[in-house]
Amino acid sequence: MINRIKYLLFVSLLLFFGEIMGQTIPNLQNINVDDLTSEQIQRFVEQVETSGYSIDQLEVLARARGMSSLQISKLRRRIAEMQEGDIDEEAGVKRYRTMPGDLSTREQIDLDRQSSFDPFSIIYLLDSVSVTDELEIFGLSFFENENFTFEPSLNVATPKNYQVGPGDQIIIDVWGASEQSYVLDVSPEGSITVPNIGPIYLNGLTIERAESRIKQRLKSIYSTLEQNTFAQVNLGQIRSIKVNVVGDVKYPGTYTLSSFASAFNALYVAGGPTETGSLREIKIFRGGQEVTTLDAYDFLIYGKGDNIMLQDQDVILVKPYINRITVDGEIKRPAFYETVEGESLQKVIEFSGGFTENAFKKNISLRRNLQNTRTVKTIGFDSLDLFAIQSGDHINIGRITQQFTGRVRVEGAVNFPGEFEIKAGSMLSDAIQFADGFRGDAFMKRAVILREEDDFNLTTISFIPTEVIDGTYDVPLQAEDLIKVKSLFDLIENYFITVEGEVQVPGNFPYSEGMTVEDIIYLAGGFKESAATSFVEVARRIKNNNDESIVSEIFNFPISEDLSVGPSSSTFVLQPFDLVVVRKSPIYEEQSVVEIEGEVKFPGKYVLTKRDEKISDLLKRAGGLTDFAYADGATLIRRTEFFVDSNDKGETEQSARLRREELLEQFQRDTAIDVTSQTLKRQESIGIELTKILESPGSKFDLILKEGDILSISRELQTVRIRGEVLYPATVRYDNTYGFREFISNAGGFTDEAKKRRAYVIYANGNARRTRSLLGIKIYPAVAPGAEVIVPSKPERQPMPPQAWIALASSTATLALVIQQIITRL
Repeated sequence: MINRIKYLLFVSLLLFFGEIMGQTIPNLQNINVDDLTSEQIQRFVEQVETSGYSIDQLEVLARARGMSSLQISKLRRRIAEMQEGDIDEEAGVKRYRTMPGDLSTREQIDLDRQSSFDPFSIIYLLDSVSVTDELEIFGLSFFENENFTFEPSLNVATPKNYQVGPGDQIIIDVWGASEQSYVLDVSPEGSITVPNIGPIYLNGLTIERAESRIKQRLKSIYSTLEQNTFAQVNLGQIRSIKVNVVGDVKYPGTYTLSSFASAFNALYVAGGPTETGSLREIKIFRGGQEVTTLDAYDFLIYGKGDNIMLQDQDVILVKPYINRITVDGEIKRPAFYETVEGESLQKVIEFSGGFTENAFKKNISLRRNLQNTRTVKTIGFDSLDLFAIQSGDHINIGRITQQFTGRVRVEGAVNFPGEFEIKAGSMLSDAIQFADGFRGDAFMKRAVILREEDDFNLTTISFIPTEVIDGTYDVPLQAEDLIKVKSLFDLIENYFITVEGEVQVPGNFPYSEGMTVEDIIYLAGGFKESAATSFVEVARRIKNNNDESIVSEIFNFPISEDLSVGPSSSTFVLQPFDLVVVRKSPIYEEQSVVEIEGEVKFPGKYVLTKRDEKISDLLKRAGGLTDFAYADGATLIRRTEFFVDSNDKGETEQSARLRREELLEQFQRDTAIDVTSQTLKRQESIGIELTKILESPGSKFDLILKEGDILSISRELQTVRIRGEVLYPATVRYDNTYGFREFISNAGGFTDEAKKRRAYVIYANGNARRTRSLLGIKIYPAVAPGAEVIVPSKPERQPMPPQAWIALASSTATLALVIQQIITRL
């Protein structure tokens, strides 16, 4: 088992860096095992079931790639826990998405591993897969956001460059010496008609030039215009325009928009570009000529850029992207980004929001596609603006290592545990001083320093804390030293006392020196009313047992009932792991309640007055039967309980529940069952002979009552129920002149499947009698009022299979041959 774990451990080391680091040159020194999930470990353990490499070879290879001894030890423990089943988590499946153009798949890698195992070839194959965790194409989500519609605002002043066209509404207000208001629509020919002036052509004019032309024509009827008469031209209802959106968009087509609509508004209603569409080269055509080219990144990243206003019959063309690269890792906006020729790596980092605080910034390595292979480029941080990006580049920003420099940690029984800075010449005493000294519960006879040497081996340095305090011992510290100081309580077993029996709060309680029986019972909430204070038992473990037949010591003694401190208190001092049992008083009895219902003079609940109170006693207390009581149909209903415990301490709750349900199937008449509880309850009817009880009180028929019993006495019944294998199961009128067969005849008679000799009768009091046979003659049981006649069915006969017939024929033929041989010899 241990060798298998070590084998899995080191093969896993070779696989981890491809997923965890995502860099071209794997560096296992950056792996912190504490940050790895169980799913990551499990996924790679499953992939290394076969290998031709020895453990030593794998260990050398792992250390050569920078994995420290401490991290190897942690990973060994994690794998061991998973092999032993201590980690019971549902393994997650990480989804992989390759860059456009990648042909390698995870399935192909698995096939290669099955054919031959080579750690370095696995490194290559894993590097050929892009682990991008479902990266998105930057910018596409903006066009799927309901809060982003790019809808133009109509509650603003008319832009000065707005061009008037057919369908617009022109409002002319004249005030001063003359007052007049005109609301005029621009005709399909592009003009408005002003009363007493005539048509004014405005099509294609900006709103500013249109206002100037209108005022010039108004002077023909308002001679004092711009002297003591004034005019203002505004745009009322705006026209609609039709815009064509084509190319790589989700919903290409012709859309009707407001004349204030922009190019982004049109792209939004068309669903935005597809995954192959370009966001950097969106062309707008007007009248067959290209008007402009939009770069959506200017708006999406910088919040600026030309958002051109559209005109009727404009065409928006979204072409396929030319260049696309991947940016992931320690970057603020990991995604697929589109680039244009000549853009630098610095520009791409700017697109993606910049580095995170954990990014490794000294240099950046990226993967680049060649003709039929891939290569790696490493760029220094100062050269990012000089390095040109190519389509297909995969930029993964690495994460800084989890290693510390100039750090020492202090753990355990110190006043301020934590990590502290060390400098050249720092000593052990300095670290203890930073931690504010030892706690009062510190174990002062030994503490240790765990140190990782240059060859990654762990060494231990032991010291005596008291010597560090008085200055007789000190030792220089190194970076990443771990000082562990144990508490006194860490080195002793968790002592406790167990209290069971008649106390308010039974259970385990922490042990303290000098604790007496009265102390522990006080902590357990004191005695119950049923406790026998004169008989308390203490069971004690035997540490040094010379006599193997003795397993524990037992002490019995009385204690003070009021738990007061004084001369009457016991002087018995408890020891760790003692078991204190408070017995129930033998003379204590709780009330036992029974119930009588039906045809008695005083039905209801009664408390038993003595332990052997019988049915006849209860009937006397209830005033006896009424005139309508049917004594032969009286029934005693008794509640029974049984406790289902687990046969195995390791049995799960689900398996225990299934076992309880299997036990329930044994009870056919259960009426009150709680399957969620360990205690199962049922009520069953007990057949009694009430007539004989009344005739001979105290006889063998007169049963002793128990807690929860219900004595049910019904009125005289006049029907008989017939069910089972009869032609017409029914409830029929009782007739004392009828026998068993007559009642069966009233139900139509037996069916062909009836098993007559097994028919039986269940009487009203719960007793049952079956059909008997004497010399082939069936003797059917008598039927009484309220009885139930049941006719069972014959068991289903299974036809003999052909194989059985062949076997029978073969046996018969063999037997015939044997008989023939015997006869011949005679």
